[in-house]
Amino acid sequence: MKNKIGKILIISLCICLGINNASGQSSNKLTIGDTAPALKYSKWIKGKPLKSFDGDQLYILEFWATWCGPCKAAMPHITKLQEEYKDKATFIGVGVWEKVAKDKPYESSLPAVVKYVKGNDANMGYSVIADNNEQHMGNNWLKAAGENGIPSTFIIKDNKVMWIGSPAELDTIIPKIISGKYDMQAFKASFEKRANAGRDQSAKITAVLKPIEDAIKAKDFKKAFELMERGKTDLPQMKNSFDLMKFSILLDNFSLKDVQEFASKWDYPSAASMYLEQIYKRDNLSKETYLWVVKNFGSTEKVTNPLIFDALATCYAKAGDFANAAIHQEKALELAKKALKEGTMVGSVMDYTVKEYETKLKEYSTKIN
Repeated sequence: MKNKIGKILIISLCICLGINNASGQSSNKLTIGDTAPALKYSKWIKGKPLKSFDGDQLYILEFWATWCGPCKAAMPHITKLQEEYKDKATFIGVGVWEKVAKDKPYESSLPAVVKYVKGNDANMGYSVIADNNEQHMGNNWLKAAGENGIPSTFIIKDNKVMWIGSPAELDTIIPKIISGKYDMQAFKASFEKRANAGRDQSAKITAVLKPIEDAIKAKDFKKAFELMERGKTDLPQMKNSFDLMKFSILLDNFSLKDVQEFASKWDYPSAASMYLEQIYKRDNLSKETYLWVVKNFGSTEKVTNPLIFDALATCYAKAGDFANAAIHQEKALELAKKALKEGTMVGSVMDYTVKEYETKLKEYSTKIN
């Protein structure tokens, strides 16, 4: 389980997405057969910009984010479909729901998204756009349709929403639409049941998370923690997300002793990796905190994910232990090169990943006493 840092990222972002979008949710409802919402974005990153959804050409919008493992896994196949249906369909990757700092506009995430798209060019052989500050695409497409997760795919024809679902279903649905065998009304009935359930779930999550967000903003952490405990009863499927949120608050506002005490009671199977993911990205924590998390992680003997070795190296470096930082960074570099060569971590390890690891290794090596 310690190898699954991509999945851990998704879990850790679960609550962040709910809170960050709570104040910007659209009251619109979007369903099958409706006129397609406007296409608004911060930047058309790749491909030829589109002005409208005209004619019987299929327009397939694939919603994704840089942190989303399943989104990355779907990219090579979407690229193949774009080639297969190049005269009949236009695929557009729509970047949404990036994680941004509370005091930053959503478009502050744009440089990282652009960097990712350019670095992953071979696996994204289709047009790509990024959402804007209003998060128009996330709110007026995904949220309006009751879609609370990604990847999520929308098919547009004659400026109408024909279908919404998982990219895994595209191999089956595209031929049906092109051949005229697709029963839109039958699909609409089943979709609306799912969409209404999604909207109800979203409203319930928002009702639970908004008071927690308010308490955190007011720095009333005691109240926030109490509300999180209640949230575990109301939303039991988010128990680990609430625990991770509490862990994050403890890191930023309490002592290492408090952090360790809480961590000792958390029995989630991948807890050690989740702690690492939270800590290695933070600056200005104590030396003891960085060393605690690498020690707490345990053995790396069976770890084959370069991202984990990079995270461990970062923690050692922030603790001033550059010898161990170099050892772990060298392993991260070795595994990253192997993954890139074998294509085993598509969308997670790119050319620039290797270059960044090489730079870090050189930096750490020069600082060893």
